[in-house]
Amino acid sequence: MPATASHRQPEPLAWFGTADGQRLLAAEQQRIAAILAAKAAAPTLWLHPGGGAGVSVVAADVTLRARPGGFDGPLRCGPSLPLASDSFSAVVLQHVPENGVRGVLAECARVLEPGGRLWMFALNPVSPYRLRWRRTGLSIRGPGRWRRNLEDAGLDCSQHPPQWLGPAWRGNGSGSAPSMMRAVCLLQADKRGPDLILRPSRPPRWQGGAVPA
Repeated sequence: MPATASHRQPEPLAWFGTADGQRLLAAEQQRIAAILAAKAAAPTLWLHPGGGAGVSVVAADVTLRARPGGFDGPLRCGPSLPLASDSFSAVVLQHVPENGVRGVLAECARVLEPGGRLWMFALNPVSPYRLRWRRTGLSIRGPGRWRRNLEDAGLDCSQHPPQWLGPAWRGNGSGSAPSMMRAVCLLQADKRGPDLILRPSRPPRWQGGAVPA
């Protein structure tokens, strides 16, 4: 008997487990490994889409895989992360699901310590490689919109222009394509600490001999 046809929409993040998705994740691995290695002495958090993305030569202190409605791994949770505020020096956010993205970004900003940094890997909607994730359910935002979302979460992107990496046309290389045609946009954002508060100067101590009897 033939299998009953399913009318369910495909899980968007499942695309990262395909050959095309794996090629893209492989192009990101070296950069992620370098980020985590540079922060090895400080607590780090890595949120990834699965499909082999969570394998690296350097592991984060907490590594969670995105799933519908939340994350799993050492911790299984919804969009709200059961992690202490101001507890991580670095957060790597690799292809966050579109659904509930504002809440996820707010949580990432919350768990970052002042002076910490978030690295965000996002698909590039103008890359020719987009044809490979067409009709998968992935909803793609441009870097300008992502930067606004990061700023709305209380993070500062002003010191970090977007970077581009990954394949552009086919295979692993980008050929002669401009960098902005590559499949992945890498954004960085900092969590600024509280502004310096100037304390009022202390009033001079009373000198008994300075006041006439």
